[in-house]
This record gives sequence, structure tokens and C-alpha cells, in this order.
Amino acid sequence: MPRILLADLTSAERAVGEALAAVLHASRTGRGSLREVALSDLAQMMGDPVRHGLTTPDGILGGSLPGYGIYRASDGYVALAALEPHFWERTRAELGVEGSREELETLFAARSVADWEAWAGERDIPLARVR
Repeated sequence: MPRILLADLTSAERAVGEALAAVLHASRTGRGSLREVALSDLAQMMGDPVRHGLTTPDGILGGSLPGYGIYRASDGYVALAALEPHFWERTRAELGVEGSREELETLFAARSVADWEAWAGERDIPLARVR
């Protein structure tokens, strides 16, 4: 048996979204609608990043991009998720760096997690404390 019921959990969440869409549709049109959620579709979708090599060590979600990773701060860790170009450019500009992993490691290590969270929040940079 699977240890994580990924298809079940994602399908339940998708079903809620589909139910809300059906209610909204009915309130606007006065007509009902048919919405389907298949566990197999959600299971396949959740496997897409692995299937397409995005999570391998050299994949964009696996650690190859400095803008998407976990960095040590002075008192814990922060996760930076600047995948989209506008977030990555803003992050680099606000930090005043070219954007190498080594630069980011040095900068993040110099301040606390709370400092980094406040800094990122003020600048709309996708960074969060790792708990």
C-alpha cells in the first residue's frame, strides 16, 4: 500500500475546486453542470515533474538553479523559490549580486531567518522560513 495517498489527497482537493466551480456556474446560469475528477488523472499529473526530469539533481526543480533552493541563514534555513524570471531578476537586483549559488550562500548565512523573511516580504520575493 502507498505510504502517501497522493492521488486520493489531490483528487479530494480538486473535487472541492470542481464543486465550487459547479456552484458558481449554477448561480450565474441557473443550470447545473457535470464535473469529473479521476484519481488516475491526478496521479499522472503529480508524477509529471519526475517524468519530465524536472526533479533530478540537474533539473530546474532539483537544485540546478540558484534561485530555487534552500539556504542556511545564521539561525536556520530559508527556501528561495524565485523560478519565474521577474522574481529572479528582482531577487538579484535587491541583493546586488550576479546570482551564483556561492554568492547566495554567503549572503543568506549572514542574517537571521526572521531578517530574511521581513526583507523578502517588503520586496515581494518568494522566500520563506524552512520549519
